Amino acid sequence: MAAVVQSPTDSTQTVFAGALRQSSIDTVRLAFEFARAQAAIPQATTSENPPPDAARGRTLAQSAAAAAQRAELSQAELDRLNLQLQSASGAGRARLQALRDEVASEANFAKARRDALRNLIGFLSAPDEGGLGAKILTLERSIPEAAPALKGTPEPAPAARPAATPDFHPESSGIVGLTAEVFSLSQRMNQLERLSQETEALRQSAEKLRGPLRSALREVIRRGDAITQLPESSNIEALNTQRKQIDAQLARFKQLSASSSPLSEQAAQINSSRGRIVEWRRALGERYNSALRYLLLRIVMLAVALLLIFGLSELARRATVRYVQDLRRRRQFLVLRRIVVGCAVALLIILSFVTEFGSLATFAGFSAAGIAVAMQSVILSVVAYFFLVGRWGVRVGDRVTVSGVTGEVADVGLFRLYLLELGGSGPALEPTGRIVVFPNAVFFQPSAMFKQLPGIDYVWRAVILKFPGRADYAQLERRLMDAVQTIWAEYRDVVERQHGNFQSSLLVHTEAPRPESRIRFIDAGLEITIRYPVEIRRIAEIDDRVTREFIQLLDAEPALSGNEGAKFKIESVAG
Repeated sequence: MAAVVQSPTDSTQTVFAGALRQSSIDTVRLAFEFARAQAAIPQATTSENPPPDAARGRTLAQSAAAAAQRAELSQAELDRLNLQLQSASGAGRARLQALRDEVASEANFAKARRDALRNLIGFLSAPDEGGLGAKILTLERSIPEAAPALKGTPEPAPAARPAATPDFHPESSGIVGLTAEVFSLSQRMNQLERLSQETEALRQSAEKLRGPLRSALREVIRRGDAITQLPESSNIEALNTQRKQIDAQLARFKQLSASSSPLSEQAAQINSSRGRIVEWRRALGERYNSALRYLLLRIVMLAVALLLIFGLSELARRATVRYVQDLRRRRQFLVLRRIVVGCAVALLIILSFVTEFGSLATFAGFSAAGIAVAMQSVILSVVAYFFLVGRWGVRVGDRVTVSGVTGEVADVGLFRLYLLELGGSGPALEPTGRIVVFPNAVFFQPSAMFKQLPGIDYVWRAVILKFPGRADYAQLERRLMDAVQTIWAEYRDVVERQHGNFQSSLLVHTEAPRPESRIRFIDAGLEITIRYPVEIRRIAEIDDRVTREFIQLLDAEPALSGNEGAKFKIESVAG
């Protein structure tokens, strides 16, 4: 009972526990009232049926009275002989003296017997401090809640009970919480079942006690009715005897009623307690069924969700293998698939098993903040990876410049970017044989990253010619452009095709690349700039050929520079 009543788990069970506890206290209190009434019945037994202790007491009293009378007679005889001894002499005095000694011995023996019987009667008539009534009172005082409240005595403070936990909501609980609730409810239902069986056994015991009392009450009522139905008599002694019999039956009736009334109330309390226990167990059964139903639903939903995730993962794998032909990109997509599936499964399991989502959200918030600070560079690298592999990202073989380092992209990892470094002092860059590794987070740094537009593999180059004095600039410009156009015609189709792809991908319109010239005056004379597009891989070759054509042209026709023997300067720069 204590384990069930003192451990309610919510407000509903607290109400049931409080009602059951009060009913139990009332049942115990009524049991003590019945015990006190039963203990008082033997003391009021009539002389017609005396108990063994009472008969023994009367025998001892009679023996004590006889011993006292014998002691008085012996003492009187002793006093008479003492008077005779005062006047006796000779042989008569000796006989009287012997008789007097014998009587004195008898008197002393009679007094000793009288005193012993008086002491025994006094011991037996003393209050029985260890009797049934005292034991009942001691036992009752050990249960303050069941003890009757005395006037002026403060009521005992109610026992402190643990505060009930908030009501359980299975619809918002996880698998762990639902499993714990199912086992807890099952254990509590078993406890209530055992308590119900014990209550039924107690009710049957109470019925067994009430049976003899009911029979005794019916017998007392029958005797009382029989006495009252006797014909009236004019004999005073007969009337007194009839009155004594009625008074005895009345006293007996009161005693039996005092015992039967607590038992009747106790039986009602026991039935009430058993009803509350059954009702409590029925309420727990409903909660048990609800929690079990939600638990099975959570498990089925988790299994279905896991099957769905793994099914989509398999479809994504097959689609990646079938449609992504680039092995490096395929590997990246497969790695990304595993990461996404792992995170989805972990999140699903956490959400399915966790009950307190508020605590989880708080914990996840602090954890995310700590992880974001500790792994800032790693997180930025992962985020930058998706920018690098996007539409405007980089591909293996692209030439890029990152933080002042120029190279060709060798690999784009989830966290790092690998470049084949290019170097050299001339217009063409050559591999240095070194791999430069940058974290992907460099994409978010203020320093610019340069790369070719998608589908374009050419750059602009320029040749600057400076002539002193006055030259025939129109003839000179035409002859220089003719030389460049001759070389440009060899790779013109390649550059124009790349330009067309560029316009299609960006949906913009720009002029087609072609060689062009600019003329301007400078302090030293005249400056002519010839610009022309060239494939990146042929920069050195084209620059060399253009420069040689210009030198041959000016050496063959010195008049084009304005003055024969004049010096000129040629510079090849990025256009």
